[in-house]
Amino acid sequence: MLPPIEIPTLLFWENGNTWYGSKGQARFFIQPVTHEAAPDTPDAPSHTTLDIEFWRGPLTKALSHICSTASFPLSGEGLEQTVQWLEEQAAIVNEE
Repeated sequence: MLPPIEIPTLLFWENGNTWYGSKGQARFFIQPVTHEAAPDTPDAPSHTTLDIEFWRGPLTKALSHICSTASFPLSGEGLEQTVQWLEEQAAIVNEE
């Protein structure tokens, strides 16, 4: 049995850091992305998401096909959703 996926805490992402990780044959890249308000709603606040790219290893991202992507809010709940999604994707890849 493979150990659970762990990702850094909220402060890590709030500082703009990126992260590569793996579980078995699953590989992923996570980066925080700030989305500005749309031009038609300039008073709306900007918000940040964690954007994930997921692929099957063993090669690097540049040499692989991105199988799936996802985006979750940069929040405590968003971190939990990110880990849950990564675990689901990793289970699929590692079953094959």
